[in-house]
Amino acid sequence: MRFPNWARRLLVVPALMYIVCPFPDALATEQPEGRPRVGLVLSGGGARGAAHVGVLRVLEDMRIPVDYVAGTSMGAIVGGLYAAGLSADDIAVAIEQMDWDAMFNDDVDRADRSFRRKRDDDFLLVKAQAGFDYSTREFKLPLGLVEGQRITLAVKGLTRNVSEIRDFDELPIPFRAVATDIGTGKVAVLGDGDLALAITASMAVPGVFSPTLVDGRMLVDGGITDNLPIDVVRQMGADVLIVVDISTPLHSPSDLTDVFVLTDQLTSIMTRANTERNLATVTEADVVIVPDLGDITGSDFDRTPEAIYTGFTAADAARPRLAGLSLSAEDYRRWSSGRLERVASLPIIEFIDVRTDADLDPRILRDKIEHPTGQRLEVGQIDRDMGSLYGMELFEKVSYEVVQRDGRTGLAVDARAKRWGPDYLQFGLDLEDDFEGDTLFNLRVAYLRTAMNSLGAEWRTTLTLGEEPGVFTGWYQPLDQDQRYFVHPVAFGNKRNVNVFDNSEKVAVYRVTEYGLRLGVGRELGAWGEIRVGYERSQVSSSLRLGDPSGLEEAYGDGNLFLLFEIDELDDVNFPRDGHYLQTNYEWHRDALGDEGHYDQFTYGLGVAMTWGRYTLVPSVSGGTTVNGDAPISRLFELGGFLRLSGLERNELTGEEFLLLRTVGYRRMNDFRFLPVYVGGSLEYGSIGDDADLGDGRAAGSLFLGLDSPLGPFYTGAGWSEGGHYTGFLFLGRRF
Repeated sequence: MRFPNWARRLLVVPALMYIVCPFPDALATEQPEGRPRVGLVLSGGGARGAAHVGVLRVLEDMRIPVDYVAGTSMGAIVGGLYAAGLSADDIAVAIEQMDWDAMFNDDVDRADRSFRRKRDDDFLLVKAQAGFDYSTREFKLPLGLVEGQRITLAVKGLTRNVSEIRDFDELPIPFRAVATDIGTGKVAVLGDGDLALAITASMAVPGVFSPTLVDGRMLVDGGITDNLPIDVVRQMGADVLIVVDISTPLHSPSDLTDVFVLTDQLTSIMTRANTERNLATVTEADVVIVPDLGDITGSDFDRTPEAIYTGFTAADAARPRLAGLSLSAEDYRRWSSGRLERVASLPIIEFIDVRTDADLDPRILRDKIEHPTGQRLEVGQIDRDMGSLYGMELFEKVSYEVVQRDGRTGLAVDARAKRWGPDYLQFGLDLEDDFEGDTLFNLRVAYLRTAMNSLGAEWRTTLTLGEEPGVFTGWYQPLDQDQRYFVHPVAFGNKRNVNVFDNSEKVAVYRVTEYGLRLGVGRELGAWGEIRVGYERSQVSSSLRLGDPSGLEEAYGDGNLFLLFEIDELDDVNFPRDGHYLQTNYEWHRDALGDEGHYDQFTYGLGVAMTWGRYTLVPSVSGGTTVNGDAPISRLFELGGFLRLSGLERNELTGEEFLLLRTVGYRRMNDFRFLPVYVGGSLEYGSIGDDADLGDGRAAGSLFLGLDSPLGPFYTGAGWSEGGHYTGFLFLGRRF
């Protein structure tokens, strides 16, 4: 006679059970002898997997216990959460409230980025970074579009009450997540370790998510090898299976109209093949539920409530076959109680260890973690800490797990360096065209090397080709373990045009060439600000490029001390919706500093973004003044062009002092996260000259269509300025 698992457990000596089992009461609430062990099998299928939640609601309503559960991909998410002690309603709330667009985008929230990383936005570079191995001259790319940082932390938060459990048989319901070992092409059944990591490994769709590293194996979506893990649940000990198949059916031949549908068909063929193979093993005692999800696709996460209802309807129709698995109210209560007793309270964190394979002192990372020791795990705080580490943009993934060491409970934080780093190439461009022949175009190539020593030094070099060519190279060296204090030597050279207008008529263009050195020393004030002081020494020359000479050709030395203070808490520099910024800079130009002039300059800018629904307003004020002397041509302020008195030509006005007031408003027109579109406009008022006076200023404004593209913010529209000036514009670049 073959004893079921629960009966064999009852034969264990009670004293031994109390020693080795952390959940003895759960074992004491086994159900009436003779009932079959019920296994739940949940297939993968992306957003269609929300139907699993509807099935769970029917099982709970019918008082059907689940003794084992295994899932693949989305089935692993729903099954893993159910196994961790969440109810069907808990899971429904979790997946309906989850920002799935954010889950498929690992871009660091700007609020979490260090101030150093925020300054990367000043270089007008595409966010994507290709790795570059300097020794072999080879390019390196990520293994997926998304590393899974957000989804892993989200699942960890949902499973926090079982975070100490390493053996998935000790969960409230024994569980298995099914993934694929991409190195061998074989199925990988995960039954121990980090629950959240196992779940996310099961759903790592190749090409979308990078493979998840588990015990040295590179794991991807289990749907490739075992999308409906019937065999896994049988091996766990189930007598009767409830099988829920929500996998995507094949497209009909008439629907194969483009490469995207064809690619989806190839994926479906792989998953359907192993699904059909497993369905062939179903017995008469098993119950198979196939929700009719119609045209709901694997990416339709906005249709989650509809998918849940469809799953409920399909399971509701199967009630006659499920009825034989139902328990009495008292037996089901005892089963539920035993299950929930395995859900522990949040652990008290007694220590925090940090591991990293980056060439960086781990103490630097530890100092950025603010979660206290001696208190219970606070998921919100540790998520913020993980965001701070990830915001350094040195790691492909930052995660944590609850561990035991010498009888103490703590956190092991793992910060895994980017496999395609630490050297990166980035590209960028900016474009401005008024459709009347005045065009500016620049292409940028940047090389960044990170983590050059234990304190996190960086070396960046940027080359600009186009109308305003230039080169910049700088070494950024933190000076302390907190990475607050730094020194930043820079060498630079550039060329640009300075226009000379007379009554709105361009009469001359001068080419200004400048090259020199700059040394800054400062302190980061958290992720929100920075203060630095420094010295800059350069050689400047100006030569006539177009028009008649007007006495502005000259060559001279420029030397100054500067004091810079910045605050940057914008959520986005392309189309901000929240936050504010402040920048002030004071420069002292003196003979003793190598300057052939004698003057001071003060510049400032202040703005705030405010959003109501889809509508955003960004009022701002900026200005600059020259005092104690006269500024040379290279240090004159400029106005004119899009959002800088929009109806005028680019840099049409120059002077030693300026003031610009503006309000920019825009409305988001779509919900597509990766390519948002905006319609907006601006009202502007500015004055510039030797003595800027608001009474002598002029009004301007614009209407535009904006696109937050991978290359940067793109605008096209028309501008006007007081005095009958109108212009169209095509603009790629930043104005915030």
